[in-house]
Amino acid sequence: MNEGSGKLKVGLVSPYAWTSRWGVNRHIGGLAAALAAAGHDVTVIAPSEERQEARSARRQARAARRTTRGSRSTRAGKPSLTQEFSSPIADVSASLPYRLVGITGTYRFPYSDSLANLALPLEVTEQVNSLLESERFDILHVHEPYPPSLSFTALRLAHCPTVATFHTAGERFLSYQLMRPVVERFFTRLDGRICTSNNTRRMVSSYFPGEYTVIGSGVDSRRFSAAEPTETVDPLPLVIFAAWSDPRKGQGLLARAVRLLPDDVPPFRLAIVGGEELAWRERLLVPRRLRERVRFSGVVSEDDLPDAYSQAEILCAPYAASSLSSAVLEAMACGVAVIVPGQGGIKELVGESNEGLLLDHPYAYSLAASIVDLLHEHRERRSLGAASARKAARFSWDRIAPRVEKTYHKAHRRRRRAKPQRSAIDSVRGEDTILADLHMHTSHSGDCATTPRELLDACEESGLKAIAITDHNTITGALEVADLAPADIHVIVGEEIKTREGEIIGLYLTSEIPRGLSAEDTIVEIRKQGGLVYVPHPFDPMHLTPTYELLARNAADIDIIEVYNPRITFTSFNEKAKRLARKYDIPGGAGSDCHVVQGVGTAMLSLRRFNKPEELLASLREADIIRSSKSPLYLHSLKLLKSSRIASGPGN
Repeated sequence: MNEGSGKLKVGLVSPYAWTSRWGVNRHIGGLAAALAAAGHDVTVIAPSEERQEARSARRQARAARRTTRGSRSTRAGKPSLTQEFSSPIADVSASLPYRLVGITGTYRFPYSDSLANLALPLEVTEQVNSLLESERFDILHVHEPYPPSLSFTALRLAHCPTVATFHTAGERFLSYQLMRPVVERFFTRLDGRICTSNNTRRMVSSYFPGEYTVIGSGVDSRRFSAAEPTETVDPLPLVIFAAWSDPRKGQGLLARAVRLLPDDVPPFRLAIVGGEELAWRERLLVPRRLRERVRFSGVVSEDDLPDAYSQAEILCAPYAASSLSSAVLEAMACGVAVIVPGQGGIKELVGESNEGLLLDHPYAYSLAASIVDLLHEHRERRSLGAASARKAARFSWDRIAPRVEKTYHKAHRRRRRAKPQRSAIDSVRGEDTILADLHMHTSHSGDCATTPRELLDACEESGLKAIAITDHNTITGALEVADLAPADIHVIVGEEIKTREGEIIGLYLTSEIPRGLSAEDTIVEIRKQGGLVYVPHPFDPMHLTPTYELLARNAADIDIIEVYNPRITFTSFNEKAKRLARKYDIPGGAGSDCHVVQGVGTAMLSLRRFNKPEELLASLREADIIRSSKSPLYLHSLKLLKSSRIASGPGN
């Protein structure tokens, strides 16, 4: 992010190959252009289906894995795993204002009335991870993030705050039914949730509760605009049929609707948009009895869309898929009367002020009747077209994009507000490196039997020069250690506070903070004392830890996240903590969490000497973690054994 400018580096991820010209990709392309026009650095990431490029990417991925296994080469030495490619939906008269990156190795699969790309192969994950590491986005905006799509893979590997947009609301989604536990776990990582319609919000929130913002699709009002109205009546008005959702369904529905038209239907021209894959013939589409009245004009190309819409008077979009709303808005912006389903998210575009006609079941009969009515009523279709243009003006990208930007900035504010600079420790000699432990306990904790003197002796033996004493719900142990410690050991007075939602550590405290407060109130109390907020052992179910959502919501006020603790249940929880710290740009810390003297030295930080909170934060940016090979089970057993001896008392 450019400091002071508010401009962000944004990655937009599509689950569909960019060769798909409609639906979600049309929305992403319009949003990317609008964000780039506002000064943001935008990259669109989508599956690429070029077979030769996919094979080349697989070879590069295998070479990268061999290089990683065979040597300690730097990341800069790895081959590039991504490629750039041109956009099929770009305005050919101008270059793209954003970058397009293709991810190879995905497989197309029929899914939810569309063709999704499954991001299952290992090289896909490697490409996405490599891209996210190198680009360092401020915001990652994933669309339709359901597994096993590319959007879900990006959400799983995200290195920055993440926003998701949900376009469709199908009740039969495989992700909703079978993979709900997996999806729920990763959706907690979202920092912003957008739905393109109220219908989508109702459906998605019923499965995955949370805070959703409804922001509709946008339209490029410069490219698509209504022509000046004329009093002349076109003897052959143009009717455009939209086959965006599924050309196969479109072919059958259109054929049934045309065959239901009466013999005396007013003459009109019929064109199709979005069905390029089908080489339809007029004799298969228009029955012989209507060929003198219905002229088939063929398929409208992408380049000809604005001109076609400016000539058209009726658009038929008989599908309920809300992902098509951006294309319907383009026709509305050109002053075209639209015929859309009476259900789903699209109806919200025409449900207020008679901007179009709503279809009832059965669609074929209702569609045929609606076409005939509008062809007979010239004034009505002109009136509907004018209302459509006024309604579409409210969805111009000039109005929609700022609302999306607001969501971005809200998510980005979860990152740390102040990043310590190296100047905070410039006065210290660069070679003056010490060992530190930021999470230790003494006998002042009820579950620890190590006295302050025993702890100090063990620290001196391990070479520790900075220690944080974080007894449970008290600072008395830390104060005692500070009094006993020699001058060359920097003692941080801390407290591991049990909040209602989990444990939080305060460092550099001057007074004890009571237990039982909420996590947010505890953070406020630590801040009042000028202390540092330290999150210990996050995600470990054997400890009391705040939830991911709570940590993400308060990430801007968290100073340190413990990314290594040798006493956690599984090492994967340390990896998850690292991802959280990286995502919100929070310095990572480490501590032995020792409750017995044998635990001293099992986790240490090698960092530049510090004496103040701001110096500690600056030092952590360049710290190295030194790990021990002692088993967590061994340390837990020693703790339990020593605690049981104390509980039994002498002589028992």
